[in-house]
Amino acid sequence: MRDPVGKLGAFLGALAFVAGLIAVAAFLLGLASGDLTVRRAVAALAGAAAIVLVPRAVPLSRLLGGYSALVYAFLFMPILVVVVYAFNSGTNVAEFSGFSTRWFGRALDDDTITSAVGRSVRIAVSSAIVATVFGTAAALALSKVSRRIRNPFDVLVFLTLVVPEIVIAVSTLIFFVNLSFDLGPVTMFLGHTVFNASLVMLIVRARFVSMGYSLEEASMDLGASPLSTFRQVTLPRLAPAIVAGLMLSFTFSFDDVVISNFTAGAGNDTWPLRVLAGLRFGLRPDLNATATMMLGVTLIGLTATALVLRRAARTQGVPAEVIAAGA
Repeated sequence: MRDPVGKLGAFLGALAFVAGLIAVAAFLLGLASGDLTVRRAVAALAGAAAIVLVPRAVPLSRLLGGYSALVYAFLFMPILVVVVYAFNSGTNVAEFSGFSTRWFGRALDDDTITSAVGRSVRIAVSSAIVATVFGTAAALALSKVSRRIRNPFDVLVFLTLVVPEIVIAVSTLIFFVNLSFDLGPVTMFLGHTVFNASLVMLIVRARFVSMGYSLEEASMDLGASPLSTFRQVTLPRLAPAIVAGLMLSFTFSFDDVVISNFTAGAGNDTWPLRVLAGLRFGLRPDLNATATMMLGVTLIGLTATALVLRRAARTQGVPAEVIAAGA
């Protein structure tokens, strides 16, 4: 699928195949409910023809590639629309009147938005730092203990990442309420840190296990103390994974909605919560600009993380997938 014509043909074929499935499903639903029309019947015939002919005209590998492109287009097209309309000069969000950046300035002039941005940055930075310290320490400790001790901790860590975020948010809220904590930036920070520490632990431990213990053992044999070995041997080799965990922790904390919404309390909106609150009164151009700026910060964090992992893979000879995956 290197040629543009082949890619376009595969994309159009996948689009026709999916549209055919939808048309046939709509026809069957109409037939079952008694709401059958000529238009649905014609669409079902055309859809059935597409379902039969497309796999014969397009090779399966190309068709799967076209379907993947179709899925990505379906997922990212709404985001692209928001970004485009953030530069709309008009006030009507349903009509693009011309290019302008005035809504970005209008959003930054709003004190509620700027205070929410500052609060998000402070919580994300502090959560990322603390989560990185605790996650790195846990990764080093669990990598050297027996499986009988490590397995229960692994279950807790994976539960933190696998359990739906709404469940974690509700349980965190109940925990803080039972302890009579005042909801605010501190509770948001603690809720983010628990999740981020698990993420950092998996990334750092995967890197630590993959690089082996030979250099650390050689350093100890040459008379270096455990602290010197960690500072001069272990830490430099773990640095890419630690930095990647730090950046991911910042990104996840910065754009978190669910946990923040349950632990924020009154008057402590973060940047995502401010956007969510604004949407309740209708979509406005300044909210498009706010969401675009937030998306830009998130993409910068993720891109920086990917570059750090790639640089580690090149300089230390370990695939980036190994560093980023759990042990």
